[in-house]
Amino acid sequence: MENLCSLIRQVAFTPMLKGQNLKEIQNQVTKRCLDYIRFHKIRDRQRPIAPMFDEERMQLMPLPLKPFNAYAETEAMVGSDLTFRYDATKYSAPQEYIGKTVTIRATSYQIEAWYRGGLVCTHERPFIKGEHQYLPEHYLALLEKKQRAIPNAAPLKYGILPPGLEKFRKLNRDKDKYEQLANILLLGRHVNSEALLAAVDWANRTGSPTFDSVRFYLASRNLEIDCPGKTVAVTIDPVVVEKPRLMDYDTLLMNGGDDDE
Repeated sequence: MENLCSLIRQVAFTPMLKGQNLKEIQNQVTKRCLDYIRFHKIRDRQRPIAPMFDEERMQLMPLPLKPFNAYAETEAMVGSDLTFRYDATKYSAPQEYIGKTVTIRATSYQIEAWYRGGLVCTHERPFIKGEHQYLPEHYLALLEKKQRAIPNAAPLKYGILPPGLEKFRKLNRDKDKYEQLANILLLGRHVNSEALLAAVDWANRTGSPTFDSVRFYLASRNLEIDCPGKTVAVTIDPVVVEKPRLMDYDTLLMNGGDDDE
């Protein structure tokens, strides 16, 4: 076992791996290990490891029909801030689970919360402990009731967002940008997610995206949405430009004036 750990350290972790998250590093480890068994030859052996293992596999017992789910399990209570804690990190949960004890299943890459046999929410496990994971959609109903809390709401400032909305949060320089972000998230209740993200992407291309520019894009697609606090039909009346009749000028020239004119 000690020799195997030393071998894996040399094959898969030398030189040191770098990545943005655990999954990215795991993919690099897997590639290095596969390359090793495909091309490496053990001393005094004529063939690489892979074909020899294929022969040995025939003599091994079959794998179980059902895969083994490897995870650590524990319990935690959802607090009044809509989060439960696991391994020094907070994870958000929907508002209806405040005060309830959820079962946590922690894998290498994900954190799942379960309640009475039902999946409550799923979070990507952060690379570093203490990087709290807030999903803004868990807080929308609460922020609708407490709108004064929006400018300082941690879920809007640091919450996990799709790449397009993350870019919107960085590019928007307005004082009320977190209110605008909340309004965009609220649009997701009434607009197809693909259409909404397309609108956000279009707004981001302007370099200075706003909630109004997102609505304008949706309006150009003749979609009807419910804006926070009121229902608005976001449609744009077509602008009709009437072209001048140049033939009228020819008529005037032909009918009036003498030869000199």
